[in-house]
Amino acid sequence: MEISKTSIILKSLEKEAGCKILLEPNYNLVGQISFGDNRKFYFRNTSLDINNFGAAEIAKDKDYTRFFMKQMGFKIPRGATFFSEYWCNVNNSTNNSEGAIKFASELGFPLIVKPNNKSQGEDVYKVYSIKQFLRVTKRLFKKHHIILIEEFVPGDDYRIVIFDNKAEMAYRRKPLSIIGDGKLSISELLNLKLKSLVKTGRHVSINTDDERIKDRLKHFYKIRSNNTPEKDVEIILLDNANLSTGGDVVEVTDSIHNSYILKSVELTKSMGLRFAGVDLITQDDITQPINNHKFIELNSSPGLSHFASLGQKTESKVKNLYLEILNNLKRMVI
Repeated sequence: MEISKTSIILKSLEKEAGCKILLEPNYNLVGQISFGDNRKFYFRNTSLDINNFGAAEIAKDKDYTRFFMKQMGFKIPRGATFFSEYWCNVNNSTNNSEGAIKFASELGFPLIVKPNNKSQGEDVYKVYSIKQFLRVTKRLFKKHHIILIEEFVPGDDYRIVIFDNKAEMAYRRKPLSIIGDGKLSISELLNLKLKSLVKTGRHVSINTDDERIKDRLKHFYKIRSNNTPEKDVEIILLDNANLSTGGDVVEVTDSIHNSYILKSVELTKSMGLRFAGVDLITQDDITQPINNHKFIELNSSPGLSHFASLGQKTESKVKNLYLEILNNLKRMVI
């Protein structure tokens, strides 16, 4: 089985960090980091022993994270969680599918529907109508016991990676899109793009017949995936800009205004984390002071392999960050 990019990077830093890394051989997703004094730390994919366990667990739950962010005065989208019928019975809750319909109607369309505890853009939908909402929530409740419904926040999507009160990298995330050549269909162009992303080492968790793509093509462009776009015409295929679903990256580490960094550091510290990916959306110029923004999510084990795959410069930044984390583990008293 192919070793994950995170495991490869960590393994490559053994000598420089003065440690030994033992990978579990069957799946190569988990590992043991050993230092000379017999202290041992562990990682699972992108989850490292650098954050406090309680804080990291809270960050995995989107609604709990929203609760604390709101209590501490950070700007977040309006939203609420709703449960499957089974989960409502277990927890004696009335936050069922009927409650979800009522809340969605009050919130207005478009809106965002997503699982409460998943990452990498899995099952994230932008919903445009009550008809689509009913279809999407029915599907999600078959797979997930808890879903989160949020207002749609227009603007550009950014991730700021924080470690020990410092912004290690920042980048704009752009949704999956294709550029027409006047010859190939949308489906054919998408297939070529996904193959090219995989060749660069990126893991992409989407396919050409994803229902979200069909919904967006129908709603925005009034076309289907077998249509052929004109030459140089860009077709945006998804509403969510997650890199795991084929999104593109524009690095802004050197141009982002310091006020965004300070606010992201404040949020990370307030949530009890040392290492985090802070996701926010703003309509403003990112080079100007922070103003019209909302924090969307906080990831306590941010995946950096997509960013690293962009080239030597970004890969070097990711390696330096992981080396810094390993050196911190080396100094940590346990």
